[in-house]
Amino acid sequence: MTQKPPAKAKLTDEERHKRFVELAREVEASEDEKDLDKALEMVTNPSPPSDPKGVR
Repeated sequence: MTQKPPAKAKLTDEERHKRFVELAREVEASEDEKDLDKALEMVTNPSPPSDPKGVR
């Protein structure tokens, strides 16, 4: 029978936050709140297709 690898230690909230911030900086994510608002608006309210095919 194969054995499971040992469980990873759980991260604290502080460690998780630190890793998140490091990764965000690595991928050059914007820290501007307006950029986040703009991205969320695009996702939550996508514009309708300009030329829907088959719709009359």
